[in-house]
Amino acid sequence: MKSRSCLVLALSLCSVTIGAPAQANDPKAPDRNLKAVPLSTVNGHVFLDDTKAPARKAQVYLEPATLFETDAPPNQTSPANTGPVTASVETHFDGSYSFTHVAPGSYYVIATCPGYVSPFFQVLRAEDRSPSQAWTNLGPEQEKNKDRILRSLIKIEVQSNLSATADLTLERGAAISGNISYDDSGPATGLQVKALVPMSQGGKKTWTEIFLSQNDSGPSSRSVTDDRGNYRISGLPPGEYVVEAELLISNTKTYSYSSGSTSSSSNPTTLPIYSGNTSHTKEAAAFTLQPREERTGEDIVLPISKLRTIKGNIVSARDGHIVNNGTIILENASDHTPVGSQSLAEDDPAFTFGFVFDGDYILTTYSSSDTDYLPAARIGNAFSPPQFDAHPRHFYGSASMPLHVAGDIDGLTIAVPEPTAKEAQFYQDVTRQEEQRVAAPQ
Repeated sequence: MKSRSCLVLALSLCSVTIGAPAQANDPKAPDRNLKAVPLSTVNGHVFLDDTKAPARKAQVYLEPATLFETDAPPNQTSPANTGPVTASVETHFDGSYSFTHVAPGSYYVIATCPGYVSPFFQVLRAEDRSPSQAWTNLGPEQEKNKDRILRSLIKIEVQSNLSATADLTLERGAAISGNISYDDSGPATGLQVKALVPMSQGGKKTWTEIFLSQNDSGPSSRSVTDDRGNYRISGLPPGEYVVEAELLISNTKTYSYSSGSTSSSSNPTTLPIYSGNTSHTKEAAAFTLQPREERTGEDIVLPISKLRTIKGNIVSARDGHIVNNGTIILENASDHTPVGSQSLAEDDPAFTFGFVFDGDYILTTYSSSDTDYLPAARIGNAFSPPQFDAHPRHFYGSASMPLHVAGDIDGLTIAVPEPTAKEAQFYQDVTRQEEQRVAAPQ
């Protein structure tokens, strides 16, 4: 019986071997569904121009040339993980770097390091196009300035299965330093301080922050004040700048659980103050940095003793009752720059603006509604913050009103009318979409 089982097993193995395609056992047979892995490499060293030392732990980017040279809006609708790929590596202690498996093509090799001028920053300044504005094509002067910067960068041609070498030298940048304090002489600790540059937006100059690397994780044109209110921002190319200090009150409630997880809610209020101790960018005291300049004494005093508080409610123009849902925006009357915005919460139908100077403003509200806040399923344990589902019962139209501030204001009201036909249709469409979303199977 045992010999018969062995015979059946042997015949089975033979049938598998005989019936399989010959190339299945050939390790050299290509799989037509797999693409060949590129074998090209790019390597080199990064040095510092002032010390001639290696740039240790610098970030090196292999940037496809088309991403820099093509003036086209980013394609936000393209599928993920498609199109040209930017690779980055960190230099070793001898300043060396290496990229492997590089696809053939044209690339710019770019390096960034704290304290040294970033080519990304230079390109964006040459384009003179505010990142916050709608896309516009570069003009002739902008193209000329950008082309000048690109010609100064190292560009390489990577060929199939060959190595390419590119050594880079980083240029020491200028730096800005100073102190941020309150007008009672107390140090303003833990505040974000930013270096802003003039950029074109809608044909007007606007002060804009530009990051010094390709992403927010690299060297930045911002700093955080220390325990004495001091800050320093380095790696800046020569040019015109202003400094912005951002005073922020987060009003954050945080809940920590024994499992280690946390949840929080926040209704932040911010106030930017610019060089010259002003809250208006058009009044900011600009200055010019020279190459490698160490500019000190760019101090800002936050005038908290001059700040006013505005408290109020949204009310119905029809009968005067308090409306418990909506968004309120406060803008400067002179140039419509935003001062702050708030959205009403389920536990407080009032709005409060705590960082307001004396002056003239415009108060605007939209998306107001009488809303029922119904308890939702609690996420977490019994000590988790309560959750609510908002169920609007009646919507209102938008409203604006002028506001003159010459001291604290309490009990302010802004009356909202019944919605226009266009606004009513908008609310109906939004409500229908939300109902369909909730009803859709998960």
